[in-house]
Amino acid sequence: MPYTAFFTIIGFCFKSFEYDVAVVQNNIINTVGSFKDGLNKVENKALLDTLMGNKISHDKNYLKVSPGICVELQYSHFKDGKVHNLSFLRFSLEKSWQECTWQQLLDNKMHIRTEITHPDKRLFIDNLMTKKDYIKYLQEIAPYMLPFLKNRLLTVIRYPHGLFGESFYQKECPDYAPAYIETYKEGSINHILCNSEEALIWLGNQLAFEFHVPFETIFSKKNPTEIVFDLDPPSKDHFKQSIYAANMLKEIFDNLNLTSFVKTSGNKGMQVYIPLSETVFSYSDVRLFTEFIAKYLISLEPNLFTIERLKKNRSDKLYIDYVQHGSGKTIIAPFSIRGNNGGTVACPLYWEEVNDNLSPDIFTINEVISKIGIYGNPFDEFFSTTNNTQPFKRVLDFISKR
Repeated sequence: MPYTAFFTIIGFCFKSFEYDVAVVQNNIINTVGSFKDGLNKVENKALLDTLMGNKISHDKNYLKVSPGICVELQYSHFKDGKVHNLSFLRFSLEKSWQECTWQQLLDNKMHIRTEITHPDKRLFIDNLMTKKDYIKYLQEIAPYMLPFLKNRLLTVIRYPHGLFGESFYQKECPDYAPAYIETYKEGSINHILCNSEEALIWLGNQLAFEFHVPFETIFSKKNPTEIVFDLDPPSKDHFKQSIYAANMLKEIFDNLNLTSFVKTSGNKGMQVYIPLSETVFSYSDVRLFTEFIAKYLISLEPNLFTIERLKKNRSDKLYIDYVQHGSGKTIIAPFSIRGNNGGTVACPLYWEEVNDNLSPDIFTINEVISKIGIYGNPFDEFFSTTNNTQPFKRVLDFISKR
């Protein structure tokens, strides 16, 4: 079934004879596609003449204009931030370009395959987020979040009544799941695989808040595809300890020529990632490295850090959890919302953001979407950072000889 929406024209390509169109997302003009079908010769000439009269720049290849001219277009589907198979329906002189919004595209998608039940249900204690707000967040964040869920045995925490009721863990795919939900049988459990936006939205409609993923995919089996250092301070009041620890790790990894990434945990701490190639290193290899780094940090700051498992014995020290990094263990996925009163997000960061002004409480769903719209995705190059660029074997060989 085709869909329709309103777009503003922002340019014309003379090579492809296509008009580029955009919508407004978080007060930013976001290019979402192009069209050339549907216009007759008279309409096409009138439109080009109007664009020439309102041009910002013009050369033999491209004509750029400011947002202003609005059109209603038909399209087949909206996926990964782009609108596909666009064709012209009519000029929309009654609309302003500010009314050509990203939200209309999301609203159209709300009716695709997954019926959203109880959309106005309030979910969290400390904010007014509704189920509909959460589903919209998942739709917008899907292109950035799904690569970290793909082909991983998923564990979710479901909150059927939001934070106003009980929660439970779920690994097994329920019998009532729709046919488009992929699964993977391991042992006695038929695990859910969240490999598509439709699956993500379905899980969101089930009020799965927390998406926990293992360090390996179903293809890499017992070989981790990343190393993660989980930095766990005693409370949110001690969050600056995790900032300090993360920056120490960044300095160490820079000196080792290892590329690292950082995110908040969504609760009280932070997590530092080192991407690896699949099927190259074992968990034993990684454990050797993580234990060495954790103990090295403690040798530098014995009054600040600990690897003590028992909370009662940690005092006010930050716990460096390297034991949790192993086969069958999981970590909260990037961009996953957490089941805490504020509904904060495990948010990827640029390293320059990791300073004393940072607070985990600011990363609500609206803040995360706005941040990506303005600054882009801090984990954008995560999967292109592999063994071709990571000298992890050399580092491992050095540690093994010590």
